[in-house]
Amino acid sequence: MKNILLLLLLVFTIKTFALKPDLKYLARPNELNISYKEYLIETPDSFKLKTWFCSPQKEFDNKTTIILAYGDAGNMSYWLYQVAELVKNGFTVVTFDYRGFGESDSFKINSEYLYYNEFVTDLVSVIRWTKKKNNENQIGIWALSMGTIMTTLALQEESTDFLIAEGFVTDPMKIKQSMKELKNKEILLPANYNKYKKALSKLSIKTLIFSGKQDNVTTVEDSKFVKNLNEQNKLIEFDGKHLQGFPTLSLKAFGDKYIIEIIEFIKLNKAGNKK
Repeated sequence: MKNILLLLLLVFTIKTFALKPDLKYLARPNELNISYKEYLIETPDSFKLKTWFCSPQKEFDNKTTIILAYGDAGNMSYWLYQVAELVKNGFTVVTFDYRGFGESDSFKINSEYLYYNEFVTDLVSVIRWTKKKNNENQIGIWALSMGTIMTTLALQEESTDFLIAEGFVTDPMKIKQSMKELKNKEILLPANYNKYKKALSKLSIKTLIFSGKQDNVTTVEDSKFVKNLNEQNKLIEFDGKHLQGFPTLSLKAFGDKYIIEIIEFIKLNKAGNKK
């Protein structure tokens, strides 16, 4: 119980930019009554990624799978409360840890970096595995903060049906400059980071974007840029800070308004694909 309470507290406090992996899980899905199986997914460069395949009850299964691409801190266990709510609402959720995070294979990480290009390889591997494992479902990604960088780059190699994003990064250099100005913190960027903006300009996938009005790093203006990449994209602004969308958009239950927006967006996406 102590670990679960700590997990819920961390939902409200993750605000980092630069890598801060945690190797220890705060909880596992079964501790939140989530039905799941553990897998190891191997990448082309022979790293094994710990993966949790979380399944809804059959009578509520909406035949939609969401891959969680979280940000630069913690591990996949930090997001289990959100995963639990998605599963309750009929979603299959695939969570995984990047190399060097959680129980995935070890990887030497310099905590001054914003991200590593190798994490893109990890996400591409998970997308491909999920398509083979769950090919009867519509498949999308839920990308958070640094995870939006990984997702934008991964989608150049492997497509999905939709994208849900919060804390969208539009320019890694802007994050570097913001961290210097706001926190006097120097962060490092990997090689070829300048190719990201071009990749983002080609992002045509239908995207639901959540953006905090008080987020002074991944701003509403950034999210508006992403919204305009596809006329079918939708932007939800909420009165909160970075990655506070789920707790902020809670009416009667944790994240219920957030999930309602996801469900409505996916219904529209399915309807559009049938035309």
